[in-house]
Amino acid sequence: MGIISYVGSFFATPPPNQKFAERYVLVTGCDSGIGNLIAKALHRRGYCVFAGCLTETAFRDFLVHPAPNFRPFLLDITKEQSIQQCARMVSHETKEKGLFALINNAGCNEGFAFEFTSAEQIEKTMEVNFMGPIKMIKALLPNLRQNIKYNMKKPSKDQDIHPRIINITSVLGRTTVPFYGAFSASKHALEAMLDTIRVELLPWKIHITMIEPGPIKSRLTHPDLVEISKKFFSSPEITENTLTLYGEDYIQKVIEFWQKIHSGQDSPKEIVRTVVESVEVGFPKDRYVVGTIAKAQVLLHNVLPRWVIDLAWGSVIRLVGIWPKEVKELEDGVLNDDISSAPVASSSTSSTN
Repeated sequence: MGIISYVGSFFATPPPNQKFAERYVLVTGCDSGIGNLIAKALHRRGYCVFAGCLTETAFRDFLVHPAPNFRPFLLDITKEQSIQQCARMVSHETKEKGLFALINNAGCNEGFAFEFTSAEQIEKTMEVNFMGPIKMIKALLPNLRQNIKYNMKKPSKDQDIHPRIINITSVLGRTTVPFYGAFSASKHALEAMLDTIRVELLPWKIHITMIEPGPIKSRLTHPDLVEISKKFFSSPEITENTLTLYGEDYIQKVIEFWQKIHSGQDSPKEIVRTVVESVEVGFPKDRYVVGTIAKAQVLLHNVLPRWVIDLAWGSVIRLVGIWPKEVKELEDGVLNDDISSAPVASSSTSSTN
């Protein structure tokens, strides 16, 4: 309880509301980072929280500090059996009240520069970031519909608060940046699917919302440089030919580039507040762009032509030294050839007799 109170006060979450005690919310990816903070903030507001954890360690950490109406459980959104167990648990615990909000937060980024990323890494990123949330929505729709039926029996003012599905996507679901291809593709796919689901679920009055943060401090976006270097250097995609083309310092330069991007990242409190808002308002927006960096990216993406964006990114990565070794050598060779073949100015002396 001390931990929950501290987190709540740190993010200035409003005090508990008694009417929320009948509302059940489920958050995925609560092991650490944003998901962990969202689950604790909503619990402090008075909601009954199901906190999905991928690892036994995170699950047991929650059990060390048990709290009423806070239910941690193991959940792997890539495993159908785990998802179905989750749906049965929610149905059993919520009974006639149903599920008020599903918050799809779990995510990963297995990708890197395209030629350094295996097909298996791209598939895993798509499985977690795209198929995982879609499977969760399919499995829990009956519980969300049950919440509608329960609300219809309540006073008219409470009937206007409808269940919702809130998805932590990314500003990269709308834009792209170099070296995040797999991650960006998974978020683009998820946002496209959610836009269609939103319309199809209009008759049921189930809200679909996307939270689109930019670089936010969490385990996903602030990796340890040494560990991630080891990971990518051990990839089967790193062959002798790849290293010949790109050079051994290419990976390190990309990782340093990631570090620079995230050094100006926004505080996680903004995304936590946005999620709490989208849970509590009567009619949440279809999208919330979170953070100054994300808002700037969306603005530039909407205003600038694609070729300008490509040229700008190309200039940036060259400026920070992310340039393939073989290209550098070819360019240096051409430059040296040009210099050696240039006519040499000669000085002539003339004498008059």
